[in-house]
Parts: sequence; structure tokens; C-alpha cells
Amino acid sequence: MVCIQRNLYPDLMVLVLADTEIKCDICGSIFENTDKLHQHKKESHQAKFSKERPQVSKSSRYKATAIAAVIAVAIIMVVYFSDDTSNPTGTVQGVLCQPVEATDFHIHAHLDLIVDSKSVTIPAGVGIKPNECLYWVHTHDTSGVIHIESPKQDTFTLGQFIEVWDNTPGISSKFEDLTHGGNNIKVFVNGTEVPGNYFNLKLSAHDEIVLVSGDVPQSVPSSYEFGRL
Repeated sequence: MVCIQRNLYPDLMVLVLADTEIKCDICGSIFENTDKLHQHKKESHQAKFSKERPQVSKSSRYKATAIAAVIAVAIIMVVYFSDDTSNPTGTVQGVLCQPVEATDFHIHAHLDLIVDSKSVTIPAGVGIKPNECLYWVHTHDTSGVIHIESPKQDTFTLGQFIEVWDNTPGISSKFEDLTHGGNNIKVFVNGTEVPGNYFNLKLSAHDEIVLVSGDVPQSVPSSYEFGRL
């Protein structure tokens, strides 16, 4: 209940009691009706709230945008490198196994294996995991042709090929089993015997490589017809 004073006459003060109190719930001001209350709030308090509302600076917006961009790029990179088409599925002696053949660096060498004066077949599918990946050094058939296919030019060795051979699933004839443990092996390149550890022999384009375990035959292959390879 509130008393409203009105001067009806200069010497007389009359008190009129209002039936209903309409008060602003924000500042406590009293109004005659709800229309004036709404007008008061619109003109006084809404303007005040607009002024006090914190403003986001341009630099803060740019910083937020930059952070969001970095996060987006990071997510894309994680997805990309988790994709089976790009991520290596295994490594043997630094040789990666990838879902697709790399052709940026693509050369071929040929390997003959002679054990106890008899020719031994090089298995097909060395370095190939069906429906999974291919190592950068591998064979497609039993011809003895070694395919060296890498996304960049690099040096690959016979030892890397042999390690890939022995670590390829599904190939029962391992190199060490065929060569009596891989000891006392002589190596020839293009018909000439090469001293040193055959594991360190560099695989070069169109080289004819012969590994001999046991007795050395009177003659060894000195070349191979690569055709269009």
C-alpha cells in the first residue's frame, strides 16, 4: 500500500490511497500502470544493459578464429595419416610397406641364387601382403626380378631385400633355409665377383646379381634381359 500526495488546494493536503502498487523489480521505482513500467524498463534499464555488455575485441575474434583453424588442420592431419591409403603398415630394415606402389623412384635388378651348383627359384610375392600393402622392394613373380619402388630416390641394399623376404607372411622358403643359414656366400655383379658382405650390396638399375652358396660353378650369369622394365 502506498500513499500518493496531491495538492488539491494550497492549504490542504489530501492523501489518496492507491489500490495497487506497481513497482520496478530492478530499481524499485513505482508507477501508476504497467504501460509506464514497461516504458521505464525499455528506456532506462535496457540501455544500461547494452552499455555494460562486454564487447569482444577484433583481436580476440581473430585469435579465436586462428585457434579454431589450427584445431581443424590438426584433425584433418590425424584423419589423413590414419587413412589406410597413406599410412605405412609396417617397416623392415627401413623399408616401408604401403597400400599402393610408389613410382617416384622405380628401378629393377635381377637376382640369381645358386645353391650347391643348382639354381634356386626366387619366390613370387616377396614383400607383398595381399590386400594390405607392398614393401618398397618386392617381387611379383618367380623370374628373380627385384622391383625397387619408392616415393623418393634412395639407396636400397640386397640385405634389405633379404630381410623383407624372410619377413613376408605366407612364404615358406626363407632365404636362410635355402642357403644353409646364409653363410659362406659369394656374390657376383654383372659377372664379376664382389668382395665384402653381400648384405651391403647396393641394388642398382639393371644389375645382374648372383649369390652362390657352396661350390661356385664354372660360369655365372653376367646379364639379364629386362625387356621394357
